[in-house]
Amino acid sequence: MHQILLVDDESYVIDDLEISFPWDEYRIERIHKAYSGMQALSILDEQTVDIVITDISMPVMNGLELIRQIKAAKPNLPCILLTGYAEFEYAKEATRHGVVEYLLKPLDVEKLAACLEKTVLSIEQQIRRALSYEQAMNSFREHLPSLKDRLLNQLIEGNRYAEDALNDKLAHYHLPFHAEDEVQLVLVRLEEHFTRHTTSSLQLFEYAVTNIACELYNTAFHTWHCRDHYDYLVFLLKLSHSKQLPEQDQLEDQNQGLTHISSLQLHHNVNEYLKGGISVILSQKGKLQHDIRDMYEQAQSALKKQVGNGTGYFLSLQESYRPVSIRSLHILYEPPTFNYLLETGQWEVFKERLHRIETGYSTLPEQTEEHLDEIQIILLSAFHYIAHKNHALLSDLVGNEWVPRMPFRSVSQLTDWAENMLDRLRTKLEEQSLDEQHDVIHQIKTFVSANLHSLSLQSIADHVSLHPVYVSKLFKQIQGISLSEYILSVKMDLALYLLNHSQDKVYEISDKLGYANSQYFIKVFRDKFGMTPQDYREQ
Repeated sequence: MHQILLVDDESYVIDDLEISFPWDEYRIERIHKAYSGMQALSILDEQTVDIVITDISMPVMNGLELIRQIKAAKPNLPCILLTGYAEFEYAKEATRHGVVEYLLKPLDVEKLAACLEKTVLSIEQQIRRALSYEQAMNSFREHLPSLKDRLLNQLIEGNRYAEDALNDKLAHYHLPFHAEDEVQLVLVRLEEHFTRHTTSSLQLFEYAVTNIACELYNTAFHTWHCRDHYDYLVFLLKLSHSKQLPEQDQLEDQNQGLTHISSLQLHHNVNEYLKGGISVILSQKGKLQHDIRDMYEQAQSALKKQVGNGTGYFLSLQESYRPVSIRSLHILYEPPTFNYLLETGQWEVFKERLHRIETGYSTLPEQTEEHLDEIQIILLSAFHYIAHKNHALLSDLVGNEWVPRMPFRSVSQLTDWAENMLDRLRTKLEEQSLDEQHDVIHQIKTFVSANLHSLSLQSIADHVSLHPVYVSKLFKQIQGISLSEYILSVKMDLALYLLNHSQDKVYEISDKLGYANSQYFIKVFRDKFGMTPQDYREQ
């Protein structure tokens, strides 16, 4: 069974097509839908799609550009193009660049059926061919970098292999290592300059750092690298035979010196060429199979215990280094809490607390990654709290891009983010509050108009479920006149209307307006208009 992706910015086209077409007759069991080119690429990254049907005319990324990007990543993925007559020439050009077929709009169901039948048969033939040895080997070579990455991740995470099994895997992956080789591990963390960029840009920087590292290390070492689950770069080094000296003591001295010099040079080159800092930890030496887990954990522990502001730092675990003295950042927990400050709208006090956190962090004897994690967790939980208390998701209030998915590398980067979050939250919550206030005013006015004959401040407050004092204050604040002035205005307007357009007696009008006796109504009318109701009617 197969999966298909339908792409069109006109949602009704693909929604109708999904429901009306008999997909199961063409062995298609799942239909994915995208309403833009970018959404389609995202789905293709996450799902196994066998066929793509896309409209040619879409904003931002049209169908031709989408197909070009699909073919760049997945050259064998069949693409079917939907086109109007106006784009006929474009469709023919797309066909020359790998589009299976183009179909004219409005869509002819029979032509779609014939096209799908042909495409599905072609896919199934390709699947059968892919079972051949050559196809399997091509697939293996294509995935070899990720297989190497996964194996190194498994080893540093403590997965154990029998010596023969590990040597077989290393040979199968064309890695010049053996289970009993003496190796060293280098752990690299990209610092603040790089993590301020988008995820895609950060991946490019990681690729650039990896290239610089391999270029330096490969002159003297066999190199194997991966990216771990903390987004650190891991390099495993074994001295190349061509560089080894005959005497063992000389060999050990050379190995230690070369790894130290190359790692220092890596730190320098990244700062020089990429204009951003990295922190580099060089582990002690050990056996690949037996010691790699301990080497990694020691390097990771050392890296987490120091924050590499600016240019980062280099640390060799072969040398003795001062143990860190960890202290708590008490200011995070001092009253009033961050939740309370947000609840009570003390925005400026919240910002002042952020500056105090930054100062307090800088005075810690050791400024660690865990301290940054702690600050981020406390602040983010407060932001989530106030969003949920206002019946909204934080991502809906501030935008998904502002909810961090990666750790911060410096306290200034973290507090800058927090201040921006605070400003966005304040704007959204104040807008939301104003909308709610206007809704209350509308409810009050509607209630007043419908209940002039029996109206009181308490009955109005009960209707909107608020305190009478707050109701009076809010009405004055929003409308610019008091609630009693507004009620009088509504009553007098209705009195004029009834005097002009009805035969009601003055006392009857007085009763409809909720006055206890007509004499008081006459007095209020005279104060407002300078004449009695009867005089007004006679005029």
